[in-house]
Amino acid sequence: MFLVLTSSKAISSVVMARILGVNQKTAWKLGHAIRELMDDRGRVTGQLSGVVEVDEAFIGGKPKFRRGAKNKRGRGTKKPIALVAAVQNGQARAILIPNAKGRTMKPIMEDWIDPSSILVTDKNRSYRKIGGSFAGHLTVQHNKRQYSNRKTGAHINTVEAVNAVVQRALIGVYHRLGRKHLQRYLDEILWRWNHRVPETKVRKLKSTSGKPSSETTMVWKPIPVVDQMRGLLCDAVGRELRRTPAWGLRRP
Repeated sequence: MFLVLTSSKAISSVVMARILGVNQKTAWKLGHAIRELMDDRGRVTGQLSGVVEVDEAFIGGKPKFRRGAKNKRGRGTKKPIALVAAVQNGQARAILIPNAKGRTMKPIMEDWIDPSSILVTDKNRSYRKIGGSFAGHLTVQHNKRQYSNRKTGAHINTVEAVNAVVQRALIGVYHRLGRKHLQRYLDEILWRWNHRVPETKVRKLKSTSGKPSSETTMVWKPIPVVDQMRGLLCDAVGRELRRTPAWGLRRP
């Protein structure tokens, strides 16, 4: 648990096996058992409220940019789809969905998000009717390179940041995320995102005129590892993973 919680992105089963002195299959099962504890989706945590950004993430596939090759991205591919919602400067949630149709996403979003919230999405037509379930619905049009609406101030940069963390874990640590266990990997990534606290930093600057000035920035840092462990162990009661005959994993 300490190795998993103190790694910046994640830790692969190969590296964990080398550190613990066990084989890779044992480390792989240990990692998934810890990810099972990181599943916050069934816990009563309250609905997301305020300004909530929502977007779909298409996970996996070949690198986005490669010289001489065109790799299709997003809609129209057979990549696994995750629905991701994030409060601006707050909590986030993600779940795998079979498709990005409105009838699939609407009940999930209505369960996740308080109806008094302001919903922010891209121009995907699936969100049009869903937006009527909330106090307001703002949009940005990415296909026209609009990443922030100057009139309304709307953007989905927060949820895009969550999606970027998923891609960094895929490229830098796991290299491949199979559909069967993908939700657990998402739970781990969202656990890291949701167990952070903001910290204000003031940096002193020197101007050309010699007058002292300062710049204030907000940095998000993980909560202490002891507190993270306490949260995981409180959820351990009654949870279990078992091996399958083919060395996979199943819930009893």
